[in-house]
Amino acid sequence: MSASAEYRPVAPGPAPRGGELAVPFPRLLSRRLRGSVNRTTLHLAGHLAFADLEHVGRRTGTVRHTPLRAFRTGDTVVVGINFGRESDWLRNIRAAGGGRMRLGGQWLTLGAPRIVPVKKGVRDMPWLFGAALRYVVRTKECVELPVVGEEGSEPPP
Repeated sequence: MSASAEYRPVAPGPAPRGGELAVPFPRLLSRRLRGSVNRTTLHLAGHLAFADLEHVGRRTGTVRHTPLRAFRTGDTVVVGINFGRESDWLRNIRAAGGGRMRLGGQWLTLGAPRIVPVKKGVRDMPWLFGAALRYVVRTKECVELPVVGEEGSEPPP
């Protein structure tokens, strides 16, 4: 066997499928977390970088709330795409061109999302959270959402 044909171990981690970036968490885990864990986590929104993303279902038109870890840097909110580009919340805000988010005691109106590599997304995050996204969770991409409006702590009617 030639040197180039020898077995070479590969660093552990999810393998890419179908040309897409690998998803750090399996979709089945995502479906299981939607119920009670999401409802419980929504109570933390506005504290400890937890956010409540309000978005409209692209097929049903139903207003949905999804708990996320989000970080605001200036006029941009950054969220790690831990469950991949096929996450319902991401598909919904992409279809709608934005959404609303309760973060740090404020409601933010967000514009059209832009997907960026994790290295760019974590650039202005607190070091510990950026390192956790890159090296512990192994997130490959983040979504940047421009802040186009701000409201008080209570959602408007």
